[in-house]
Amino acid sequence: MRNVFKWLATSLVWSQCATAAVPNDFDGDGTSDRTWVEVASDKTLTWKTESSVSKMTSTIATLGSEGDVPVMAQWIAGGSQIGVASVNGTTGDIVWTIRDSMGNLTSKTFGKKGDLIVSGADLNGNGLADAAVVRLVRGKVEWDVAFDLFASTLLDQKTLSFGKTGDRVFYARVVDGTATDWIGLMRKGSRRRSSARMRDFVTGEVRTFSRLPQFASQGSRPRAFPIRQASGPDLLGFSVPSGTTTTIKVFAFDGTPYASTSIAGTGTTVVGEFLQDTGYEVLFQSKEDSVFFSPHSIGVTQTVGVGGTLVGEFNINVLGETVNSTPTNGGGTSGGGSVSSCSEIVPWPSGHIYKTIGSEHFSDIRRNTVGIVLKQGARGPYPSCVDAVDKDGRVVAKLGLYEKGNGWAARYYAGIRCGTSTPFNGNAVAARAREGSGSSQIYMNFGSVCYGPIDASQCIGSKQC
Repeated sequence: MRNVFKWLATSLVWSQCATAAVPNDFDGDGTSDRTWVEVASDKTLTWKTESSVSKMTSTIATLGSEGDVPVMAQWIAGGSQIGVASVNGTTGDIVWTIRDSMGNLTSKTFGKKGDLIVSGADLNGNGLADAAVVRLVRGKVEWDVAFDLFASTLLDQKTLSFGKTGDRVFYARVVDGTATDWIGLMRKGSRRRSSARMRDFVTGEVRTFSRLPQFASQGSRPRAFPIRQASGPDLLGFSVPSGTTTTIKVFAFDGTPYASTSIAGTGTTVVGEFLQDTGYEVLFQSKEDSVFFSPHSIGVTQTVGVGGTLVGEFNINVLGETVNSTPTNGGGTSGGGSVSSCSEIVPWPSGHIYKTIGSEHFSDIRRNTVGIVLKQGARGPYPSCVDAVDKDGRVVAKLGLYEKGNGWAARYYAGIRCGTSTPFNGNAVAARAREGSGSSQIYMNFGSVCYGPIDASQCIGSKQC
């Protein structure tokens, strides 16, 4: 009996310290600390944090390189660990690496180049983060999950098909009183609504929430990110850029608007228990502002910005893009982060022509704007509007469908239909991309697939420009 009590006491002590109460808590005060990465001159990532107690900045470590995806989360006992996912250039495998509080590095291989990285979710509810990779397989969304990836012995690994082309993946807690995250899909619903389908990865239970806002599944489709409440299921947050401002919008699962605020600029959004308010807060940083927004008290607290890119525990990104935290990524950039508006990224096909300026025989606006011409038999889809997005997912131009057929599969031009407000040539599109992301590379978002990256200032497959 004495041994039983000894075992029970030991187990209770372990369970109390196995995970931190809140994410990003590096000083142990029960409040999240602002955490960010800075890209050094040698392209390595320097991780820094600001103590919520002293407000002093300290360097945690150097871990990862530019292009790696941050995967900070509570992977093992002892609270949050910084980490990155990177691609093995020889094998194409995805390598996940974390650093514990003693400075020890642990690496695990899970996933392949091109997979969507999903980190920070606790899909089995045991208090530790699980790793997931998502890919499209013949039009279906395939989830591959490694439970307790960094445990001494991998708890389990499961694969299931949940979703279809065009769905926007995320995760959140759906059931009150549990610590289990459910995988989620946002898709176009009926009557100008969006529909979220949520699934418990362990039990297989599926729930559908059909009255979420239209913008969550159409247009730039900002990714939903979870905001914990003191009790009840998570709220769903969205970082919605529009012109020179970003609006943080928060909804309940039934579609009821919960809170919103508009902030100058576009930038990165993460979530955490930063202010010891009721439930989690949203931290937003742009070039102009850095603010805490509490959706529960609808309060906004301005603060001094940090010198790098904010990182949170909610991260959904494709490897090989600019370092971003999704909310969104916790929620990612307000453009979505890492071309977050793309459900699938595919290299520019040989059947697609990109023109920085229109053909000489045009007498209308198409003469001076970018265009895409799809050869007969070129891979679709052929939507009515195509977004040109920079490497951070921001829309830099729109191209309207001119026509299908007539010798081509389809033709698109800026300056017509949905692109009336963006009558730009290739040099102008490249300049807008560089202004937002620092690179002239863009992707063409066809709704369910993005093609690229390509240099917006360089023609592809055309002899006329």
